[in-house]
Amino acid sequence: MPNLELPTRMLPRVLLPTLAALGAILHPERADLVGITSETIGVFKFERILSQLLQDRNGRAMLRDRQRISEHSLLKARLCERGSLGHAYAKFMDSRQFEPSARPPVRFVQDKQSRYIAIRLREIHDILHVLYDCPTTLKGELTLKAIEFVQYGLPAHWASAYFAPSRLPLAERNFLTNQLFPWAIRTASKAPNLLSFDYESLFHTPIDQLRDDWKIERIPCSSA
Repeated sequence: MPNLELPTRMLPRVLLPTLAALGAILHPERADLVGITSETIGVFKFERILSQLLQDRNGRAMLRDRQRISEHSLLKARLCERGSLGHAYAKFMDSRQFEPSARPPVRFVQDKQSRYIAIRLREIHDILHVLYDCPTTLKGELTLKAIEFVQYGLPAHWASAYFAPSRLPLAERNFLTNQLFPWAIRTASKAPNLLSFDYESLFHTPIDQLRDDWKIERIPCSSA
């Protein structure tokens, strides 16, 4: 992957979101670039997300308790039984050598509530990978970006899902456009607000039960 590190201290505030947005479009798997774009261009959406959370009992509890996904969360997940959300999450993280603390920090959001929302969006991203069974390939990341856009409405997710498919081979691009994106829109629209849940308290719950409860359909399979 090319080195797209942005010298954020040296870039004007107007130029930074533009470069980050271009980088996020080309490389949606780069959480740092997507994050900068969400924090700058998409920051106005955080007020809408906050309003939705305040109307939801789980959302109010999340905002009150400032729930976090941490290294301790991963340790707890490793103790869960096979078939549970926690076991699936730990397997996903360990097989890829991911760590919750490796997510890029939030740097450009000053409001405390919006800052916490930005942090929480990043922390549950890998859990959504598990729930929706989206791989960490480019195709899988773009599928999850479509789900996240339906759920949160952040423009960075839309831009990645719209422009980045051009990097895929034709057969994969067609499958993404004709099968995965319609599935993502449909299943994300049926689900409750996925940002609002205390996932640590759900680690011992069978993952298939959560998928049924939240109307998460099985992801389409490709022969390509």
